[in-house]
Amino acid sequence: MHAMRTVAFFLLAAISFADEPAAWQELTPEAERSISKATEWLLSAQRRSGAWGLDRTGQDPDDISCTSIAALALMAGGNTERSGPDGRAVEAVQRAAAFVLARARAARDGAGDLMLGAQQSLVQTKLGYNIHTFFATTFLSQALGMQYLTVEQEEEVRHLLRRMTDRIAKTQEADGSWHRNTFGSLKATCMAWLALRSSSSAGIQVDGASMEKTVKFIRSQYVPATKLFGADGGGYQTIYATASSVRVLHGVGEAKEAKVLAARKAFFAYVGDGGQMGGQFLSVEGEDYLAAAMMTQALSQEGGDEWREWFTWIRQRLIAKQGGDGSWTGTACISGRTFATCCALLTLQAPYRLLPLQEL
Repeated sequence: MHAMRTVAFFLLAAISFADEPAAWQELTPEAERSISKATEWLLSAQRRSGAWGLDRTGQDPDDISCTSIAALALMAGGNTERSGPDGRAVEAVQRAAAFVLARARAARDGAGDLMLGAQQSLVQTKLGYNIHTFFATTFLSQALGMQYLTVEQEEEVRHLLRRMTDRIAKTQEADGSWHRNTFGSLKATCMAWLALRSSSSAGIQVDGASMEKTVKFIRSQYVPATKLFGADGGGYQTIYATASSVRVLHGVGEAKEAKVLAARKAFFAYVGDGGQMGGQFLSVEGEDYLAAAMMTQALSQEGGDEWREWFTWIRQRLIAKQGGDGSWTGTACISGRTFATCCALLTLQAPYRLLPLQEL
């Protein structure tokens, strides 16, 4: 597991040449307080089953995707140099793994999602029919790689990961995407790609999927007129499509490609203060928080001025929108507090660089 690192960058002082240069920190005390409050809310929202739902109320069903991303958010906090692992978080991750494994045992291995069973989830309606398998694969492979699982869980998880990666590979379309039954092919494609890469990094053999086709598909979605990915008309889908595409292209070593560089700048202008979608970004859509996490993971690998500019802005934007109970809320599409809170935590904790997923 990687040690927590806080990286300082230095800016030219704007007041006078006599002043000391102002130090920029990735992780500020304000951000640490925000992370702590959000973590407490997330731990309190876990159910007796070991799962999370769309919210803490318990009036909605246990959700596999919410459970997986909640566990990932807790794992992203990892160890601190001062106090070591949070025992509550470790236990919560193990309980989440037990829930996912139980669902996997009960699920029917047929034409549908291996993790589905009889449940139809709101997250599925927005991110695709097989999204539970994508999120569960990512979570379990990261938990395996970071040694969060009990000895009893490890063997069963390895067996399940082999089944799930095989399922993901088989559902890839001829064009390299995972676009069926989703409101955004690039969102689903990004999550499938992350799942396969994460599983492979945990030592699971991945066969049958073409990453070359996936990258080719993503490149084909670039729109020269807007310098963004996805729909020509803009809107929310362009936000998700661009963040997802940049995340994958960074992961395959194309961070310095001209289209990727142009898309990052165009994205900042699009969702930033005064941008076309600046007033809407992180206002109602739960998927906005996933887009923020994907872009943050991509840029955290690079560092430099662009990372500093983006993370300073997104960090403050998230802190300003955090609720008094420590959570963030989506009121449209993927609604509720769990999904938005988990993605916000993944974003704010990116400077820890503890989750191996960030390095993919």
